[in-house]
Amino acid sequence: MRRLVFIWIGFMVMLGGCTQEKPCIAENGIICYDEELQQYQVEKDAKVRVMVETEAYGQALVELWNQEHPEQMNVIEPIVVQDFDAATWLGYKTDIALLWSNDAAQIINHFMPVQPELKDEIQEHVPLQFGELLNLDGLRYVPMSYYGMVFSTNVTMLGELGYDVTDDNEDGLVDNFDSFEKLMALADDWNGRERDYHNRKITAVFPFSLSELWASLGFFSADDFRFFASHEALAPGVDSDSFLETLKFMRAMGEHPWYLNANEEDESDEAQSADLNETEEDPAETDPEIEKTEEELPSDADEQQEAQDNSETEEEILPYRVENDRVFEEGWLYDSYLEKLISPFSLVGTWMYYNQQEDIEQQDFYFSPMPSWESITLAPLAKTKGYLLAEGTKYPSASNEVLRLIRSEMGIQAYISTVNTIPAVTNVDKLENRPISSEEEMEDKVDSDRIKPYYLEFKNENQRQISYAFSFSQEESMVAFEKDPSVRGWDMLAEIQLIEIAEDVIKQRIAPEDALLKLIENSESWMLPYQPVEEKTE
Repeated sequence: MRRLVFIWIGFMVMLGGCTQEKPCIAENGIICYDEELQQYQVEKDAKVRVMVETEAYGQALVELWNQEHPEQMNVIEPIVVQDFDAATWLGYKTDIALLWSNDAAQIINHFMPVQPELKDEIQEHVPLQFGELLNLDGLRYVPMSYYGMVFSTNVTMLGELGYDVTDDNEDGLVDNFDSFEKLMALADDWNGRERDYHNRKITAVFPFSLSELWASLGFFSADDFRFFASHEALAPGVDSDSFLETLKFMRAMGEHPWYLNANEEDESDEAQSADLNETEEDPAETDPEIEKTEEELPSDADEQQEAQDNSETEEEILPYRVENDRVFEEGWLYDSYLEKLISPFSLVGTWMYYNQQEDIEQQDFYFSPMPSWESITLAPLAKTKGYLLAEGTKYPSASNEVLRLIRSEMGIQAYISTVNTIPAVTNVDKLENRPISSEEEMEDKVDSDRIKPYYLEFKNENQRQISYAFSFSQEESMVAFEKDPSVRGWDMLAEIQLIEIAEDVIKQRIAPEDALLKLIENSESWMLPYQPVEEKTE
């Protein structure tokens, strides 16, 4: 007889000073886990209603269940929905919900944590930074898919322009351009001048834009900075050293020409500048009242000492490049990267037609995490939707077993094959790299603690790369104010002139240190109504 252990409710019977363990039976809310089979026991006559995105995926889940549990078939009842918000679930009240993380946060008390064995299994293959706040007291929210933006490189364009496009570590970033320092060097090399490509104009190195807050917040992640990292709505983190480094990164972005001008305009500007230089005269030569004396001018030794002191105490700051005015004036140009081939690098959203544009333009777009700055990868924002177990389910043991199958290797493969989205899965390898059984057994003996990857077949290489890229992304903080839970701390970011002050930093109108003080002042002022009321002491 297999050894069954209690998970939720258990008791020991004392007989003659000895204890005897009773077999676990999944009934009346009891959840039982079979250690030998590594499955959850299924309640008699159980039916588990699951929200799904497509009819094909729902049918795939039913078939997977019947394959794994021929002794009790057709337990899963798929419910196909189009919206994944709180109102939709409250209407259906399924045993397993599929919700956007922000919607899950609104009704999180309706859901229960998964069981400990399932938690350990799931966490080996999910990005843990998503739903972090929802999972502080147990794993409730399990991400299934991503929505957002990732970095992209047009390797066809770079190769035809004569650049090495090797990607040895297969992270989607060309090795020669895997950091913002390297991208800045390329921008300096191109020096703000357009290039021709396939009878079109390359008008940007990277169409850097701060015109839309949500898409811009990835640029505020230098030095691993995250807003509300402490999970406290009254602590946005803008007073931290990491946020200061983020502002310094913004200033550095303004020092290099991301946008390119037509060569004719550049030559005209250079000629005008040369004419001005030729006509300028030293006022001391034309104005007799101005005299230069040796006492008024610093000596060479003084200049050298001052330069040495400055180099020891100040970092080198290059002038702002006016080409970057288009960062703030021209708005969103990321779509044009795909449609008009305006640049070798860009951000690309999951809603864009990148697969179609690859075929139309005969270009190879790579997708990847953001490049690094000072060896730390930047993190753009992403949204996820994921599964949760309903607290009021009549069949909690079967529901855990359904979720186990959903997040198993076969379950994720079914999801990839039947849903047109980007799967939220980590620790993945390509299907063709799966070792044969004897090799796998040998590897397990050598390294028993190693997390075994999921060997998956993606619809195409773009889907695989984008899924990997999102594992480096971040999500909006969902932490709310204790005084008013309907208001999130994150809502503040649109109200404290964050983008306007960042523009001033980039254009060098204000130093990062002064910008930090201004944002501290703005954030404290905005949060004032949500500060707790101090108790009066007599």
